[in-house]
Amino acid sequence: MENKGNRSRALGVLCLVAAMGSGIFSCAEAAEELTDYDLGETVVTATKTKLSEKKVPMSTTVITAEEMKQKGAYNVRDAIKNAVSIDVSRNGTSMVGNNVSIRGMGTTETLILVDGRRIAGEDSASTMNAYELDRLNVNNIERVEILRGSGSAIWGSDATGGVINIITKKDQPAGGYAGVRTGSLESSVYGGFSTGNVGKLNLDVDFNLTKVRRETNEGSTNQYGPRRNISFHGDYKFNDHSGLDFGASFMKEQLTSLAASTTAGSTTSYYDNNRSDYHLKYYGFDNKNDWEVQSYYSRLGKVGRTRSETSWTDFNHARYSTWVNEARNTYRMDKHNTLTYGMEFKNQKAGGTRFANAGGGTRVEEYLGMESPYGSASQNSYSFYLQDEIELGDRLFFVPSVRFDHHGSFGSEWSPRVGMTYNLSKASRIKVNYGKAFRAPTIFELYSQMIHSPIARMRVIVEGNPDLEPEKSTNFDISLEGEKGKATGKLTYFHNKISNLIDSQAEFRGFMNGAMTFIYRYRNVDKATFDGLEAETKYRFDKHWSARANYTYLDARDDNTGSRLTGRALNTGTVELSWTDAKKDPWTATLYNQWYQNYLTSANNKSYSYSLTNFVVTKDIGKMSLYAGVDNLFNKKFDSTDSIWTDGRVWRAGMEWKF
Repeated sequence: MENKGNRSRALGVLCLVAAMGSGIFSCAEAAEELTDYDLGETVVTATKTKLSEKKVPMSTTVITAEEMKQKGAYNVRDAIKNAVSIDVSRNGTSMVGNNVSIRGMGTTETLILVDGRRIAGEDSASTMNAYELDRLNVNNIERVEILRGSGSAIWGSDATGGVINIITKKDQPAGGYAGVRTGSLESSVYGGFSTGNVGKLNLDVDFNLTKVRRETNEGSTNQYGPRRNISFHGDYKFNDHSGLDFGASFMKEQLTSLAASTTAGSTTSYYDNNRSDYHLKYYGFDNKNDWEVQSYYSRLGKVGRTRSETSWTDFNHARYSTWVNEARNTYRMDKHNTLTYGMEFKNQKAGGTRFANAGGGTRVEEYLGMESPYGSASQNSYSFYLQDEIELGDRLFFVPSVRFDHHGSFGSEWSPRVGMTYNLSKASRIKVNYGKAFRAPTIFELYSQMIHSPIARMRVIVEGNPDLEPEKSTNFDISLEGEKGKATGKLTYFHNKISNLIDSQAEFRGFMNGAMTFIYRYRNVDKATFDGLEAETKYRFDKHWSARANYTYLDARDDNTGSRLTGRALNTGTVELSWTDAKKDPWTATLYNQWYQNYLTSANNKSYSYSLTNFVVTKDIGKMSLYAGVDNLFNKKFDSTDSIWTDGRVWRAGMEWKF
């Protein structure tokens, strides 16, 4: 009854907000007064073709490099934290890692891409995507595109909740940039250079040298130390219609963390992580076709060691790799139909001290008291997808799509999706989307066999399950959006239903070989439903002042028990006020507040409500730009009994020079 009541309230709120917004979306007569129709940002993530935000049916958000600059973003997590229905907060009480959640779907249901390419990373339920947004170089990003809702019809597995696609800067004019930033959490020196077009060739190089600062909580620290990024990109044009795009990037972390002292003494952990990425793409176009064929490879290597007062322990050696070959073509059949089709072959591998060999290996009971085994496993898959963009008159844009995936581990999956944009007028529209999505079990969920001793005389064993089935979901959303005068607004209702959720079941085995032993095994057990509302609005008062706000209502429930899912807030929102002096080298100032209401935690099943106020100011001086800001202005913190974490007051400042 409680579940039905919350869904009824959600629908009621949607109707109420829609009624309140009727002045903004007053349809044809008011909309026709607009003579300057802005198509908005161009997005490619939703359909793999270039469409304006207003035309694409799927729910998308584009965050530009200029917006990141005005927020003084340390990393991609900072850059996107204000987007509607996005949660990138810290993991519980941990100072390490963060959530990456879209519309309440977990971090394992969110696909992170760089220029449309997958990146290798950790793949357990607690670590998947937890570090990736911090590891990327935010300084060479052109924009970030966020797709909310099912993305499996185009992108396949891992996109049941949505997609975050980081688009980097390419083919820049001759010149470069150099910058420095510092603050409570990080300090870095960064820069880049482009040759511009030298004959048929354009080359870019970017680097970022970051030092993550040490934070302490109850005697423990975060993972602190140096992180380095360097990337190369090239574009060689054979002629005006085809070329070769190629590049490589490298990331290295050498991080340290300290554990709180116990009766067994204190420990220091060292993390040495290295990632390398390579890609080669042939592309071209003519009057009817726009094609590309590419191959790319991404590899992450991890070494973890712990030093106690008496000994050293290697607790984690791991490697993850992704190799993808794909081909795509967009064919313009006529002015009403654009067909996109493609195929993909993907190989993923993982190995190390936390894996068993695929198809069997030593069972947990056989190696209790031993060191973790060293094993490896791999997954092969291939896929085909087809999409049609159909113009039905001047008002209706219809996009059906379907993808077929075959995985060597568990068989075949179909992922259909259909989207529609109906223009009520030049400045108001309705968007509807419906789709099926799936998430394949990761190699860790299938084949992990890990022994971990978080404290003395305690052993935690994680065991995979080769018989897991893919998670499956059904996604639906409907939006009303429009513009009138100085205002824009958007209202969305979404409904996601997921089955075969992969979870781990804990079993206490008592004291075995002198240690209290727990075994966690992965299983398909849960069903969940996500209902929610999203509201976004912007208003420009004059050339100096503007405001924006967004709000998300999320009712995420376990269908087995009817209870709310933990790690999610019932209500979240952001209110932002911006000012500029509107001069040639402008001053800008932004004040924004993020608030969370009824955030339910898993550790103590307690709800929290709080808000964080942030301020940043920027100044352009010719080719130089400066910024300074403070996050969590009023220093909101939680004590050790709370299962939630904020960084407290955080200051930041930086400067960048272009040449």
